[in-house]
Amino acid sequence: MRGKSLFTQIGFLFLTVCLHAAESVDFYATVSSSADSGMIKMTTDLFFNQLQSLDGYTVTDKRGSTYDPSTAARTSIAFFAEIQEDSDGSWICTLNAVKASDGKNVSETKKYASYYKILLDAKSSLENLFRNLSGEAPVQDSPAQASVPRNYTPPQQAQESPDSALDDLAGTWRGEQFIEKILILRGGRGFVVFKNGATMNISVTISGKNVRIVQTGGSNASFFPEIPRQLALQNAPGAKPIEWNLTLTDKATLKGVKSTLVENSGSGVTDGTLEVTWSKI
Repeated sequence: MRGKSLFTQIGFLFLTVCLHAAESVDFYATVSSSADSGMIKMTTDLFFNQLQSLDGYTVTDKRGSTYDPSTAARTSIAFFAEIQEDSDGSWICTLNAVKASDGKNVSETKKYASYYKILLDAKSSLENLFRNLSGEAPVQDSPAQASVPRNYTPPQQAQESPDSALDDLAGTWRGEQFIEKILILRGGRGFVVFKNGATMNISVTISGKNVRIVQTGGSNASFFPEIPRQLALQNAPGAKPIEWNLTLTDKATLKGVKSTLVENSGSGVTDGTLEVTWSKI
């Protein structure tokens, strides 16, 4: 009887593991006719990183390929975004998830007043898309975005010319142990994407070769991966905004200091600085 009971328990555990196994997602290239390929790449990279942070999914990088239903794996969920410019200066973004194994295809289309807001909305839009795919009720949309018909096709619009100095900085950067990437956008805004899945909004200013980057918005314990988690949880609510003061040593290298919370010898934290070097990808 003991052997039968043990066998039953093992079978139940195996079934539980199978039921909770992560689903596979193939992440394909973004479809866009925008001339601003750099901005499209940054958005694609952010969507990719945010999708990797969603629980219950394993993501395969197929950003070098466009989704083709005739060749896509039927055992995986296919994901791709569509981003187009509208004639009034706004942007139309559609997220698509195709689950060929059961013929389910869900999409979420929104109109944004600025490109920056697509990036701000990335995580919540992805969460809603995959909640919809799994049959869960999506979270209500923020009033900052407006849904538009799935078959909407916006016309082309020329891109405005940004400040040249910030334009040169715009792109994807890397260089810190706990940071996956830094996305600097035209106009002096951007995002820091941490390896733990957190995303920080930043503002960027430049004077000559000096670049100042400052956290905007509230602090989060995940913004301080250099210190023990418990200390981060205790000190994040009252922490000063993280700040980088960097020097552009060449077009693809930023060097300087990061002002943040650091662990002190008394098993606590204090304001301090860390030397950092960023490289443009």
